[in-house]
Amino acid sequence: MAYNIQEAKELVVEAGKKLLETGLIARTWGNVSARISDTQFVITPSGRAYETLTPDDIVVVNIDDCSYEGDIKPSSEKGVHADAYRLRPEENFVIHTHQIKASVVGASGLNIEAIPEKYKALFGDCVPVADYGMPSTSKLRNAVAQAYADYPKSKAILMKQHGAVVTGRSFEEAFEVVSELENLCEEKIQQAYKVYEGTAHYTRTAMFNSYIKAVGNGKMPKVIADFGESARIGSKFEIHFKNGKSFTVDIKTGTSTSEEKLPAAVLVHSEIYKNSDFDYIKHLTASEIIAVSIAQKEITPRLDDFAQIAGTKIGSFRWDGSRASGKTAAKALKGNNAVLIAGAGALCAGTKRSDLDAVELIMSRECQTVIGSVFFGAGETLSPVDANIMRFIYLTKYSKKAE
Repeated sequence: MAYNIQEAKELVVEAGKKLLETGLIARTWGNVSARISDTQFVITPSGRAYETLTPDDIVVVNIDDCSYEGDIKPSSEKGVHADAYRLRPEENFVIHTHQIKASVVGASGLNIEAIPEKYKALFGDCVPVADYGMPSTSKLRNAVAQAYADYPKSKAILMKQHGAVVTGRSFEEAFEVVSELENLCEEKIQQAYKVYEGTAHYTRTAMFNSYIKAVGNGKMPKVIADFGESARIGSKFEIHFKNGKSFTVDIKTGTSTSEEKLPAAVLVHSEIYKNSDFDYIKHLTASEIIAVSIAQKEITPRLDDFAQIAGTKIGSFRWDGSRASGKTAAKALKGNNAVLIAGAGALCAGTKRSDLDAVELIMSRECQTVIGSVFFGAGETLSPVDANIMRFIYLTKYSKKAE
């Protein structure tokens, strides 16, 4: 049964905030809608921060032609939602997420088949992957609509290199689908690793070491060097390390009034601030990022929101404690928001602290996707043209709206 308009708007606002809290979306990515009649639904607006949404920001859209009421522009993916309501009249809530495990599996382009019995009530016999289309395009909309039509028993559609879309008869069921889809995809990833290695056992560390062996040399380290986290303050920056030590450093000279010797990693931050307009830098050490930094010298995006938020090609630098390697890091960050540190994770940078949170989340997801591609033996990187178009639109439009 469709919601009344006020309840629908309130639930959509609640859902947007819940998606952020659970890390299922970053920035303004993803969207949420609720049916209010056989002919209309309400949906999140385009490019607005979810933290500050109110019911008055939620837009009423017509199912048949996606026209809308008022001056606030609805999500650019409104067509994907309209098709869900048109093709599935029993469904009353739709969520488009960029959730981690579903993104990893979706990037492979492989349908999830042989669904375990415990998931069949929600997904039927198959969770399909819709063909890739750039965000907000008719190509993407048509691909998802085809998947809706071809797999009517599945309440989830994986969107190749773009996340997932789920439907539910209610707010509660839609979030159940989101949660169970993530569990199903985690099981799929683990199974792919077991088949690849010919083993019945799985651990994350074993999977990461297997990936490193497959594409490079080395293994997961026991200790990671600390490159710190910092923030620009005028002509200086303040840097903090995990051992509790902090320093205020002059950007131009790289010196501090502290009597204690500065850690060499301070040079990296100093060079980045001198050669960019970034105001924040953070060292990322999640295990999947460490694994990729050991095995690869660069990341070419497999997920479209990685191209948008982090950059179209993420390079690397090898830290040797010198100012020269700090300059290499700064150069690699030109046009990007992240750089790999060989064997030690990555640095992310941004002009706002929220940039760091967004890049950290998407960096983790992209690295898990890179690793997963080895075990699935499928999937590809985005075309350079698509990646550059999306990066440009993000920097000139969506990132500004998000703030």
